[in-house]
This record gives sequence, structure tokens and C-alpha cells, in this order.
Amino acid sequence: MSIILNKIEKKVKEIIKKEQVELVEYRAFNVRGRLTIRCLVDYPEGGITLESLGRLNKTIFNQLQEDLFDMDYKVEVNSPGLDRPLKQPEDFLKIKGKDILLWLKEPVLDKQFIEARLEGLEKNKLILNYEGSNISIDFEKVKSGKQKFRT
Repeated sequence: MSIILNKIEKKVKEIIKKEQVELVEYRAFNVRGRLTIRCLVDYPEGGITLESLGRLNKTIFNQLQEDLFDMDYKVEVNSPGLDRPLKQPEDFLKIKGKDILLWLKEPVLDKQFIEARLEGLEKNKLILNYEGSNISIDFEKVKSGKQKFRT
């Protein structure tokens, strides 16, 4: 089964790259004997439309059906929305100057969760303004992050 899952992931990534869309997150999992392939995608500059999501969903489903396997599966292609996870350095660069919520793999300043303003990225370190002072956090210590939106 893992060989098939690897082929599926490779094919999905090829399709998404060809469509010039950014893959934010990919997951394949089994629910009651049915494989679900879930992709969060966006245009590199943001703003993917429902029409684009629908077209991409259909393209992925049809290509998998033609090229790879004949089993019970479904494809879900969605936008990451406003709650987009920040995982890669490029994700953080897009929101420089904004407030972020940051979950850490290990404590920094005795905290595993930090709310701060993202000042930038330097040599695999996030530069944050935290409580009025600039601090740097090694990117490898970051579990995930999200942009904070004021309500």
C-alpha cells in the first residue's frame, strides 16, 4: 500500500506543479476502507478561486483514475483560507511585518507558544518583535505558525 501512496503523492505533486499552484499541505489517509487524498493549495500570490479549486480537483481525480490505480478513493482540494498554516520559510516571508502565532517544538524564553510581530527571516532564523524586543528563533524549533487576525 505504501508504494501506491508514494505514487499517488508524486502524481498529485506533478499535477499541482504543472498547474502553477502552490501545495500548502498534502495528506492521504484511510477512512472506513476509502482512501481520502486531501490537498490545501493556493496561488503563490494567494487568492485561489472556487473555480480553480474545482478544476484542479477534477484534474487530480481523473489523472489518478487513468494513471495509477483502481480503488475506492476521493480527492479533496481546498484553499488554506485565512487560517493558512505557516510551515516553510517562504510562508513566513509572505507575511513579514504581520502579527503571528507561533507553536514551538521546544521552549524559547520558557514558552512553547509565542505571539509576536514577524520582522523577517535571516539565515534560517525568524526575527520577531516580542513584547517590544527583537528576538530570533531557529526555524528548526518551529512546529507551526499562523498569521494572527484582529477581530
